[in-house]
Amino acid sequence: MRSLHIAIFGFGTVGKSIFRILNTPSQYPITIKYIAVRNRKKIDKNIIQNTTTIFTENHDDIWNDPEIDCIIEVIGGTDIAKDIIYKAINTQRNVITANKAVLAEFGNEIFEHAQKNKVTIGFEASVAGGIPLIKTLQNHFSFGKISSIEGILNGTCNYILSELENNPNKNYTEVVQEAYEKGFAERDPSADVEGIDTASKLAILSTLCFHTPIPKTTDFPVTGISHISSHDISTAQKHNKKIRLIARATKQHDSVHLTVQPEEISENSPFYSVNGPDNMIIITHEYLGKIILQGAGAGGDATAMSVISDIINLL
Repeated sequence: MRSLHIAIFGFGTVGKSIFRILNTPSQYPITIKYIAVRNRKKIDKNIIQNTTTIFTENHDDIWNDPEIDCIIEVIGGTDIAKDIIYKAINTQRNVITANKAVLAEFGNEIFEHAQKNKVTIGFEASVAGGIPLIKTLQNHFSFGKISSIEGILNGTCNYILSELENNPNKNYTEVVQEAYEKGFAERDPSADVEGIDTASKLAILSTLCFHTPIPKTTDFPVTGISHISSHDISTAQKHNKKIRLIARATKQHDSVHLTVQPEEISENSPFYSVNGPDNMIIITHEYLGKIILQGAGAGGDATAMSVISDIINLL
């Protein structure tokens, strides 16, 4: 087993979890050589003192180091992230990203460019947190046709809706703040609650399921949960239903239809039991029927474990 020297771009919730988990004893020869941050002075002094990892504000420290085998991109956003990914590909470094937004917008060209440069793009962490969904689609479903994939793909939205159901005295703003404090939401949760995050994930899953180019999220209907009121939730509960944000991609003949929208879920649906930050995905396959995957869909550790699984695959 060869050793691997990695550089991490970003030290937010996910970056910190990757750092902490990889710095526990393991059998894997993985070295974090650099962590690129915006402001080194904001890093906890105990972290800097207790590790040989170099926190740097200068990206050239990373690009000029021939030992770096792999770039981990967990900064989020699109512009800077895209530049980092392209720079890694151009310098023949493998890339692992949790960034569903950059893949949904630029994935077609990124994957084509990576293939030309014989570089691996690991993106297990881009969809469904800690659930091994991407590898399952790439490997287990490599033979036979998938007719549909549907799921609860955003742990932030599911946490918010679950909390509002279970705690009718809480308001939307309070629950969103709690989600942020628990690491289930970004400081600005608009991409989550407006359905944009879910749409980006669905776009990525669609190309894996149906072997088509990644669709633009503006090409299919997307509705989030920001307009859902306590009255909507209580009304659904009176009919023994729950409101969940559901993503669906279905192939009909030669067309793929995608939607993201809140739906009232009845008790006989598998989605009815999905609460808190969990995700669930239902895949309908011509030979396997319905396959259900469920697990942690949000949070630093869940996403970090998917990143680390991609790192280990490079060894």
